[in-house]
Amino acid sequence: MDTSLVAADFDRHRGLPEVSVEEYVRRRSVELGEWVMARERVYLDMCFWIALRDVRLRRTDDPSSKVLLQGLVRAVQEGRRICPISDALFLELLKQTDLHTRAATAELIDELSCGVTLIPHPTRIATEIAHFLYANTGHSVYALETLVWSKLANVLGVHHPIAKAFPAEDQVLIQKAFFDHMWRFSLAEMMQVIDERKIPDCSYPALADRLNQGKAAHADEMTNFAQVYRDEVYGTLDVAAPIALDVLGKMASDQGRYPAAPTQDERATAIREILGLLRAAIEKPHVKHALRSLHLDACLHAALRWNKTQKFDANDLYDFQHAVAALGYCDFFLTDGPMHTLLTQKHLASRHESPCRVGSSIEEAAVWLQ
Repeated sequence: MDTSLVAADFDRHRGLPEVSVEEYVRRRSVELGEWVMARERVYLDMCFWIALRDVRLRRTDDPSSKVLLQGLVRAVQEGRRICPISDALFLELLKQTDLHTRAATAELIDELSCGVTLIPHPTRIATEIAHFLYANTGHSVYALETLVWSKLANVLGVHHPIAKAFPAEDQVLIQKAFFDHMWRFSLAEMMQVIDERKIPDCSYPALADRLNQGKAAHADEMTNFAQVYRDEVYGTLDVAAPIALDVLGKMASDQGRYPAAPTQDERATAIREILGLLRAAIEKPHVKHALRSLHLDACLHAALRWNKTQKFDANDLYDFQHAVAALGYCDFFLTDGPMHTLLTQKHLASRHESPCRVGSSIEEAAVWLQ
């Protein structure tokens, strides 16, 4: 840790006591988002990171992998591209048990991502919902694409230390300085301090089993892909409606209106009403674009359900989150063959309508990204 930088952080924040922690985090995030959006974003799933890492470790002499790595390194150094990650990719990285190769992967991610990650999937969904509501009620808002990025230490969310022994103003100072310190923290440094004994189980076998049971139970009800998509997107909106209600409550309090806290029954009624509005709105293309993570989630689950012979696998859930991140906010998505095939099937490609270019061949990617 560079103590001179930490001291400088404290000095700077002492001069800006009026800036809240929330406002400071927002400013840094928007500033980063504008920087990110000035570059092409290339999302690599783990199989591509491993292939490029093996080039770096001289474990392979594959010519196309070498060309791809050289091209990406050059484009990042020239400020033309970055390769951001997501919470799903971070959790997959933790599953690697060889600490040497995991550290090498983390170092390569630090280099090609420039320390940038998308905010966590659930936070992205909440951000999209809030942005949609604020943008459609006359508020001035930043571009959504500038609000979904953070630095690698925040890949699972922003967390602030609580130091109750200090006065409130000192606690704010500590929290802003701590945020700055973590903003500079690399993924390689994170790998060094993570306690191996406390890494959670990052697999989803039980969830995959439940999805397969549900798929089998409702297989006879599927008549066309549009109907399967509608069922899936209605299910995702069940998650969105309570978030939307909370956002509307915050909007009211920001305007100086403080309605009494609703009873449990009143809240349930309000959620049902919002759910009905969202289900009607999601049919419109601009709403699908605004709520893109929910829409893409629904597309992918519908596509796998529609293929009656294919079962959900635990790794599919990571692959889906990679695809939602890439198709929602990146220009290129390099993934494995099965996901490439799924995303380019006519019934799905015509529905997700993402401009993101998808590929699964290292040779092809090396040509694209020259």
